Amino acid sequence: MIFSKLFKTKAKWLHKEAAVRISAVNDELSADNPEQLTILTDLINEDDSELVRRAALIKVGTFESYLAASRDNNQVKVKQFAGKQVHDILATDHNVVISAERKKTLLAEEEKTPLLSLALLEAWLAHEQDIVIMIMLYQLISARKTTMHLITHSFSQKQHPDFQAYLLNQVDDTKVLEKLSKKACNDALAQQIQDKLTAIKAAAEKPQKLTKQIQLILAKLQALKEVSDYSVYKKRRTLLVNEWQTLTPEFDVFTSEEAATLTEKYQTIITQLEKLFVVKAEEYKQQIISDKLAHDKQQDKKLFSQQLNQISQGITTAVFASEKIQEVEFNRLLRQLKTDINASVLNKEEQQVFIVQVEQLTKRLDEVPEIAESVSQATHLISKISQLTLPKSLTELNDRQQTYHDWLAAWRVVEQKTSGILPESIVQSQKEIVTTWQSGLKTLQSQQKDLFFQHKKRLQDIKRLLSNGKYKVCFGLFKGVKESIDQLSVQQQQQLQRDFDQVNEKMVELSDWEHYIATPRKQELLQAIQTLVDTPLDNPNEQAAKVKAYRNTWNSLGHADEDIDKQLNEQFNQLCEQAFTPCRLFYAEQDKMRIEHLAQRQKILVKAEQLVNQLNASQEDNTVDFKKLDGQLNNLQQQWNTAGDVDRNQYKKLQGQFKSITSPIKSAISAFHVSNATKKQALILDAQALLNEEDVLAAIEDAKRLQQTWREIGFAGNHQENQLWQQFRQVNDELFAKRQQFKSDQQATLSTQQQALFDQVVHIEATFNDLARDDVKALHLVEQQAQSLLTEVIASKPVIKAVVVRLEKLINNIAQKIKSEHQVKAAKNWSNLFELLTLQAQKNQDIEVLQASSGFNELTGFWQKRLQEQLKLTQKVQGSARFDQTLAIEILGKSDSPAELAEQRLQVQVKLMQEQMLSGAEIDLSQLLVDWLMLGTLSQDDLPLIARLQPIYCL
Repeated sequence: MIFSKLFKTKAKWLHKEAAVRISAVNDELSADNPEQLTILTDLINEDDSELVRRAALIKVGTFESYLAASRDNNQVKVKQFAGKQVHDILATDHNVVISAERKKTLLAEEEKTPLLSLALLEAWLAHEQDIVIMIMLYQLISARKTTMHLITHSFSQKQHPDFQAYLLNQVDDTKVLEKLSKKACNDALAQQIQDKLTAIKAAAEKPQKLTKQIQLILAKLQALKEVSDYSVYKKRRTLLVNEWQTLTPEFDVFTSEEAATLTEKYQTIITQLEKLFVVKAEEYKQQIISDKLAHDKQQDKKLFSQQLNQISQGITTAVFASEKIQEVEFNRLLRQLKTDINASVLNKEEQQVFIVQVEQLTKRLDEVPEIAESVSQATHLISKISQLTLPKSLTELNDRQQTYHDWLAAWRVVEQKTSGILPESIVQSQKEIVTTWQSGLKTLQSQQKDLFFQHKKRLQDIKRLLSNGKYKVCFGLFKGVKESIDQLSVQQQQQLQRDFDQVNEKMVELSDWEHYIATPRKQELLQAIQTLVDTPLDNPNEQAAKVKAYRNTWNSLGHADEDIDKQLNEQFNQLCEQAFTPCRLFYAEQDKMRIEHLAQRQKILVKAEQLVNQLNASQEDNTVDFKKLDGQLNNLQQQWNTAGDVDRNQYKKLQGQFKSITSPIKSAISAFHVSNATKKQALILDAQALLNEEDVLAAIEDAKRLQQTWREIGFAGNHQENQLWQQFRQVNDELFAKRQQFKSDQQATLSTQQQALFDQVVHIEATFNDLARDDVKALHLVEQQAQSLLTEVIASKPVIKAVVVRLEKLINNIAQKIKSEHQVKAAKNWSNLFELLTLQAQKNQDIEVLQASSGFNELTGFWQKRLQEQLKLTQKVQGSARFDQTLAIEILGKSDSPAELAEQRLQVQVKLMQEQMLSGAEIDLSQLLVDWLMLGTLSQDDLPLIARLQPIYCL
């Protein structure tokens, strides 16, 4: 027993030498054994050597041990060392990894009892990726350090949509928001910031805008004092009061004193308005009563008119349909209507108007048989005139025109008898017949008028030739007159009769030598006209023409023997009179036409007076439309010229009245034309002055404005307009000729500039074509040169489109080439990345070996850093996290998974859809691959997963 104690060895961790104790810690003690863990803990807290304590800490290697030592260890350097380990673990730069739940628990404890330093919390936040933990960290930091710099720094540092959205909700300062907008990680957040800025700005401006709106309403209410019409006042006031009530709930943006002041102003104005309009309000009520009475009267009038029309229509329908008139019923209706009229609100005079109509309808009931007979006669007249064709020649004109006028007279008689209850179909037919005949007769009447003036001129010519002793030619002219004079109307023939007789008498004197021929022929002509008397023609027009032809022939025969000439003439005249008797009605109709023409001309005079009155009124208002006035005057003149013949004496008087009435209109139009001519002459002078301008293009623009002004001035009169226009046009032609010359010169200069620019473009194109495909930096320089030249070309006026198009095409080609190079480089970057990942999974290289590889050096800085971070990981992947993440990337990358994984893929897809619906974040395949790498160390088991991911990224 004694020897056992003597030879018993002391534990190495209790050795006096620190190096031995460190060796024992590293080789003999294990943190997995509870007893040895206690020994390690005692060494951490009690050993004299700092190195031993650090070795024990490393041996235990848990976050809790580091955390406890950083807080409670009595050696400063050990405490600092432990704090550094805690910092690295929380900054994910350590082989020790703690779960998210442990981090949350630690932060919850920290909130109750702050133990971690502010610097540690900030470093932790800089590397944390969990959104919940990031927010908790920010809340702890902001509780100790509340500055805008913290927000802006955190927002810029953490490019995480949810975290940036959280920070954004903490900010209401516009300057800070403007800074944050430049650091937003996506467009949605940038738009959210802009929306918030807009809302803050609107809230700041709201009091000022609301004040302006309120002041405007108060001003409008104040202005109502000047309104004279109460109905207008009432309508406007209601609208303004409604606007005021709409704005009242928004008064919370004002102080209580401001709101009270505005309300007091409003109440004061309302009180003043009520006092001011109290009398007008009563008058308005009375006006409403009066308007209601007028409305009731109008309704009664409308009702009575409808009832009268219904009764009248009933009588008309019964007459037209040859039905038996229900006189008892109609009389009952008329009596009831008369009673209603007497009981209505209408005054006596208004009632009497309807009562007279009732009595007329009562009387019409008694005349129904006569009215029915008149309707039958009207139908017969329509049928009769429909069978008569329009005249096709002047010979037919006189006869059928007379028949048409007789028909019109008969129609008027029938229309008067029917008491205005003719069926609409018959009335419409009569209107169509009148329109057709008036249109059909118009052309022949015009021809007949032309023939009249021809005969009048020929008779004057014959008289002149006879006085000059030129007898021979007179026989032919006079023969033509005699042959066609019967085609004139009786009125026209009467107008020519005196000249005709004078010429005829002279011609008879010249034809005495034909007496021995005239006697037997006159006797034959007497026989012929006797036959016409005994057997007259059916057509009055033909009868008249025949009589006229016989008379013309008789007159052309000259004198017969003196002893029987008188007797023969008397007999011929008597027979002509007898033969012409059926045609007397035709001449009577001509007299009626003169009367109608007189009435037409008098109506035209009334229209002319009305036009003068309109002109006077327009001149007072200074709203005269001279173009329309000129057209109306021309229309009146045309109506006057085509109104038809009247008695010559009456025509002279009427013509004088027409000229006198239209004289003011002509004077006004003439003055207007003179004014327009003066203005246009001034425009010509302005245009001539433009010929001396050096800036041709500016002069052309001024000339165009002068042309527009010319068009706006108006007509300058028939005599002046064309002359002025020719002068103005000549000046404009000279101006545009100068512009053409200027353009030619400019085009020559432009061609020189264009060639110079094309030379520069060709040089840039040659430089571009000579560049190596992978020299992206040189490509950017060439692109800048092309873009600079394009800016220069666009800035110069005029722009040379051919150069612009060629440069834009060149810039597009360069951009495509740069893009292609970037795509090649990106593809190579992805290929290198996956080669390195495959190699790492196979060989588990350290950082130094990785950094020495050529593939690593060709990666972008971002992926170099991510690979280094991945190699620092010490923990293995937990469960199926990397397998599920691979499926997620395949789903989001729209790539197929192995068929046997269909069920697992569906589960992951459902989970992704739920997360996408909650977050709404955009898909970032690069970030997904980073997350995939950070799940743990790579191993041989990950090679199939890497092979599945590579096609997604290495397109």
